[in-house]
Amino acid sequence: MTTNSPLVDKQCSLRERKKQKTWRAIHDAAFDLVSERGVAHVTVADICASATISERTFFNYFPSKAAAALGLPATAIAEEDERRFLEGSGPLLDELCELIASVSSGKDNLPRMRELIRLEPDLLAALHQWTSGLRKHVIQLAEQRTADPVRAHLAVALVFAALFLNADSAYTTRPGRASAADLRATVSRLGELAAE
Repeated sequence: MTTNSPLVDKQCSLRERKKQKTWRAIHDAAFDLVSERGVAHVTVADICASATISERTFFNYFPSKAAAALGLPATAIAEEDERRFLEGSGPLLDELCELIASVSSGKDNLPRMRELIRLEPDLLAALHQWTSGLRKHVIQLAEQRTADPVRAHLAVALVFAALFLNADSAYTTRPGRASAADLRATVSRLGELAAE
């Protein structure tokens, strides 16, 4: 059987759908339990029981109960997206916007995340830790794309500033995650402001 076989494609699709269903079950269970009881009164075992999965399965999807409640995946950037970025030849900022917009694609939890952090402010530390790890990884990828580490750091800083602005309800009233186009527009506005 070749890798281009429709059967293999169907199997991959079924496998991916099963993974998405498991991800959603874990996240929903964690979100509901933490919303009801508070993060300090929920264990990974509680989440696993509610989602009817093993702890081993839990840790294949999320690094912690806080990450599960917030919907922060253990692996934020898909291998395919990493490879596309590293092999890209377009402008670094544009391709960084594409890469960051691809993070956790299909798992648009920003409104739920905001609500949960409002209820449980301690979860903000988990979000910062996750974002810091993601930023560090993206810097490493950007450094591989350019021979200039300073340029890589500056480009990533701009795109993450755009990401944070697009998550701030004072900056945008559009619900959900920022698209690559949103990030590019905000980076452009930041550039214009710096040039004044």
